[in-house]
Amino acid sequence: MPQSLNQKTVNNFVKGLITEAAELTFPESASVNESNCDLRRDGSRRRREAVAVESNAVLSSFTISNSEIVGTGTWINVGGNAALEFLVVQKGNTIFFYNKAELPYSGQVISGSISLATYEFAGSIGSNNVKCQYASINGTLIISSGAIDTIVASYDGTNVSVSSIAFKTRDFEWQGDTDTYPEEAASDAIRLYDTTNAGWTGDKGGAALTAYKAASSNQLPPLTHPWYAGKDSDNAFDAAEWKLIFAGTTLTGNGHFILDFFSKVRTGITTETESSRFKSVASFSGRVFYAGLTSAKNAGTILFSRLVEDNSDLGKCHQQNDPTSEYLSDLLATDGGFINIPDAVNIQLLYSFRASLFVFAENGVWQVTGVDGIFSATAYGINRVSNIGILNPQTFIEADGLPFWWSRFGIHTLAVDEVSGQGSEQNITLPTIQTFWDKISTEAKSKITSVYDNINKKVYWAYPDNDETVEAKLNNILILDLTLQAFYPWKISDQASSTSCVVGCAFYSGFGAAELELDVITAAGDDVVQGTDDIISTQVSDFNTGDPALVLLVRDGATNKLTMATFAGDTFLDWGEANYSSFAESGYDFGGDLIIKKNAPYIAVYSRLTETGFTGSEAAGYESIRPSSLLVSSAWDFNENFNTAQQAYRLKFPVLVDSGNITNFNYPEDVITTRLKVRGHGRSVRLRYESEQGKDFILLGWGLIFGRNQRF
Repeated sequence: MPQSLNQKTVNNFVKGLITEAAELTFPESASVNESNCDLRRDGSRRRREAVAVESNAVLSSFTISNSEIVGTGTWINVGGNAALEFLVVQKGNTIFFYNKAELPYSGQVISGSISLATYEFAGSIGSNNVKCQYASINGTLIISSGAIDTIVASYDGTNVSVSSIAFKTRDFEWQGDTDTYPEEAASDAIRLYDTTNAGWTGDKGGAALTAYKAASSNQLPPLTHPWYAGKDSDNAFDAAEWKLIFAGTTLTGNGHFILDFFSKVRTGITTETESSRFKSVASFSGRVFYAGLTSAKNAGTILFSRLVEDNSDLGKCHQQNDPTSEYLSDLLATDGGFINIPDAVNIQLLYSFRASLFVFAENGVWQVTGVDGIFSATAYGINRVSNIGILNPQTFIEADGLPFWWSRFGIHTLAVDEVSGQGSEQNITLPTIQTFWDKISTEAKSKITSVYDNINKKVYWAYPDNDETVEAKLNNILILDLTLQAFYPWKISDQASSTSCVVGCAFYSGFGAAELELDVITAAGDDVVQGTDDIISTQVSDFNTGDPALVLLVRDGATNKLTMATFAGDTFLDWGEANYSSFAESGYDFGGDLIIKKNAPYIAVYSRLTETGFTGSEAAGYESIRPSSLLVSSAWDFNENFNTAQQAYRLKFPVLVDSGNITNFNYPEDVITTRLKVRGHGRSVRLRYESEQGKDFILLGWGLIFGRNQRF
């Protein structure tokens, strides 16, 4: 009997890589394996463009060794200019700044740099060993690291200046045995400190203490109520009246003294030193929050500044009013202070979103919220939203208000309820690429750089090979397309003749600002001069710098200096010389039947024309620009070996070169349709599409004819 024939159409091959589906349940439009393809929203997939150093690239003045770390950050609203944005580059223990304004991007380094070694503290592990974190507020940049004192950078239009932040907090800790404090006591250094810290100091409080001691055989008062609780008719302190008040055993408030947070000098008794420094910093609700200390006492402590008006407020993490004062003791909503999350182990990152501050620790995520959507020193709440913590802060990225981070178990995000504002954790690799993710070593995961393209809605995680020996080298990229909800990987090929490599990534929006120096002129158009020099006016100009792009920070193989590159090479050879394979393997297609064996006599592959014209001359000959090649092969049943590949990009019409207009490829169709015979038979078939060296492809889809045998 003749075979029964049916057709299978695939016109949307952009679901991305799926490793968590069985052979019989593999989803439509997903790939079993793939690399170096760019998934597009029209349902097509294209070969990624090659890594190419930007035109007129500039080499940095510094070099990067094999052992040096490279980190990146962003400084927004630089100097109060909303359009001015700097790329922050940490190379070992030095920070450099690049204006994200004009091409070439590698030539926009800002004069001056920051030596982090200057701000190392006694016992620091070395600023060259730790990547910094950053926060922008009021035009300044806060820089934190576990190896340095937290610093603030400011920009005056020409130079970057830096200063350390002095952190001040009120002392709310009792130093003595509080069980004895409801009773009088002989004066000793500790009890005297606690007494004065409870307000028995200053013009009035000190006088009250002197009067009490005179009336009590030089004894110090009980610390159950403030000195101003007992007064005579003249509103003056009266020891006898004060003693008549019964206040029980509850202690009065303290916190009169404002101390340096990292070196609490308690006069007459001890100096308490904090041996670690803030790893993380974030701006939120008009303040700056600091966390990531590692000492047993302060591991769960988060300091927050008062509302920031200028740089002097950055370290004021305390109540403005004296809490022991007779008249003005209230905590103000604008005050600074601290939050303690005792359950948090090794806080790694702070992230602000809407009306919440999320705290990412090694053992979970906490959410700090205000009341009615507003955080204040007087009203906030804390709740734990996840028991899954963060592997390291470099894995974290914010994408359109949603956080994504890597844990020890996968890649996670928070789903935030629109009504309550409460977040809940979701593991997004478990149903998609968990097997792929598990194969990345812990060491490689620790060196990740994260970037978000907010225009094309793509997250990029760049990481090294599992056995990479160059500290900063990043030659693998995992992409999450938020629109397609698809993961797919890229791998950058190494040069054969040199050792250039990617050491960092950043997203450039294509918009920026730069300072222009213009001659000051009179109404008549003449230059205004002072002496022999023209008077110059400096103005900030906003402009379009180019197309949005993922910009790659590159260590030049010949010089070890920093430059920049993009995925824009139309030779389809990384670095102009290194081939890379772009391929995708479809899932198991049973043709709607798990029992009957079948064949597929024909496949029709649809590709988009990529050629854009010609180079060359009539004498020397012409070559097409961006030629395509797409190889297709098949494997039946569950065989891992594909048969011989066939060319699926064939131009069926002759192409005539118009020597007067070589920018026109002059082909009558935009879609190339190629019909091929498919060899083999079985119950299921998989297809593999692959690139050819130096050539492009855009795969639109394919149609497959299945012929069913009447026998099993």
